[in-house]
Amino acid sequence: MAEQESQVWPLAPSRLFRRSDEENPTFKAIRRERSNKCFVYVFAAIVLQSILILVFALVVLRVKSPGFNLSSVAVKNLKHTTSPTSLNATLATELVIKNKNFGEYKFEGSSASLWYGGFKVGEAKIGNGSVKARGTKRVSLSIEVKSNRLPQEAKNGFEGEMNSGYLKISSYAKLSGKVNLMKKIKTRKTIDTNCTMVVVLKSRTVKDLVCR
Repeated sequence: MAEQESQVWPLAPSRLFRRSDEENPTFKAIRRERSNKCFVYVFAAIVLQSILILVFALVVLRVKSPGFNLSSVAVKNLKHTTSPTSLNATLATELVIKNKNFGEYKFEGSSASLWYGGFKVGEAKIGNGSVKARGTKRVSLSIEVKSNRLPQEAKNGFEGEMNSGYLKISSYAKLSGKVNLMKKIKTRKTIDTNCTMVVVLKSRTVKDLVCR
């Protein structure tokens, strides 16, 4: 009887707990997935930023030469004689400057001239000016044409064209200035236009205006 009372029963096995330094495999997988996603997002942001910087450099910071052209010519105050052969006229011209840049184009004073047979027969001054970013500016000029400015070697051909009623002349204009980007980047750009045209004496008009 005493032996039964002194018998010791074993304790029930204690509940097992995971050590604090052992992480649940599920949580570890979730953390790894989040880390991978974070890396992908950061990498995508860097690529996108690089593309934006490249586009900005190629489109905005790239300086291009403004367009420059003679858009129209009208004959005014035309006086001509055949004996002796002479011509005095005023040509009303319009020059167009198209600024393709994202910065203002400021140009210095210059001139536009008219030529016959390689000899200058008229000229007009172009004042200082500017064209706003992505803008267009029109410059009106009146150029006096006088045949008495021609040397003797050019008068034979001039008399022949005057008698035919069609006078072929050319024009030339040049501008020099700077494109200003963000008030810090300044790039010099020189532009010019060279055109040919035919003055019809009878109708006092200009035809076949071609510029390059």
